[in-house]
Amino acid sequence: MEPKPLMDTTWDDARLKRDRLCQLQAAMVQQGIGALYLTERPSVRYAVNVRVPGGAAFVPAQGEPIVFVRSLDWGYVRLSHSDVRPHIYRADPSDAEADQKALKWADALNGLMREYGVGGQPLGLDSCDPIGFCALQQRGFTMKNAANVLELAKAVKTPDEIAIYWQMGKLYEDIMRFFQEQTVPGRTEQELVGLITAHVFTLGAEGLLQINVCSAENMNPWRRWPTARAFEDGDLVSLDIHVYGPGGYIFDAGRTFSCGSRIEAKKADLYRQAYDYNHRVIELLRPELSISELKASLPPLPEKYQELVYSFHVAHSNGLTPGEYPSIMKHQKSTEDTIKANQVLSVDCVYGEFGDGLAVKLEEQVLVTDKGAVKMADMPYDERLLSRA
Repeated sequence: MEPKPLMDTTWDDARLKRDRLCQLQAAMVQQGIGALYLTERPSVRYAVNVRVPGGAAFVPAQGEPIVFVRSLDWGYVRLSHSDVRPHIYRADPSDAEADQKALKWADALNGLMREYGVGGQPLGLDSCDPIGFCALQQRGFTMKNAANVLELAKAVKTPDEIAIYWQMGKLYEDIMRFFQEQTVPGRTEQELVGLITAHVFTLGAEGLLQINVCSAENMNPWRRWPTARAFEDGDLVSLDIHVYGPGGYIFDAGRTFSCGSRIEAKKADLYRQAYDYNHRVIELLRPELSISELKASLPPLPEKYQELVYSFHVAHSNGLTPGEYPSIMKHQKSTEDTIKANQVLSVDCVYGEFGDGLAVKLEEQVLVTDKGAVKMADMPYDERLLSRA
């Protein structure tokens, strides 16, 4: 008998698509954007709720988006979206007629904008090749950065997005327990990455964006890529992992555990400080708290730890891409904005004295509710370190 999947389908894909488009178009109207032309895969997926490799989407401020696809993708995209058309432009700098084709594409976009009643209004782009960009300039388009619209639309999650994240929390509970069990003396960082990667896919994840396994001195400064270093008894070992779940949503959390049976007082003390710091930040999060006020209210840190801790995010949002808005860092200028209910944030902490070879990395994904922030997964901490501190 096959094991029961960890995740249950508690969301409605049709409603998810409808609500996201509503938020996206509301953001377009707010920022005075007549239409978006999106080519980056996560942007296209956000707009139409379907994976379109090598595709593009035209999103008017009102009305149904158009998805442009390659012929081999037409059939399956058509199952999920009503208006699917052949590509009107694909960048090919080796094409001798590239300039003329780009101008025809610009003319086609101009025609679409007039058809949807937004002719002459700004066009938002997430990316554009130089030939296409020049063609739009020649045709007199006013171009804006679509990232600003997408950030505004994605900052607050819909009920179905939140439902997906609660289900993904179940994956992370399992992943972190597996990580803790497999962190044994003699195993290497690279070996553990392989074991965790395989385990992630057996749990039903859509994919894996990033996995960092760092041990001992490789944690400070943080080394993103695993090495052949073998764990020793008493080492601190950390996992930072970004998993794609249903709908392509990214969950981002991390843990540090002690390897083997040896527990050192210095490491236990650092672990307790990191644990307390991260939980105090989580306790601060509430709706209508300004980002400036949040940064001014951060828990006090000994000066020797500030360089490392403040090199990382205080908190950041997640969605179809990591590190979405709001992306809060201590030393960056604060935007004039507030924390909002139904934001999903990863609260990050890499705690230690920069460059001394010892650090603790903890990251918790939380949902901001009317009553404050709540953890979206019941991931274990190292109780041996906490009890020793």
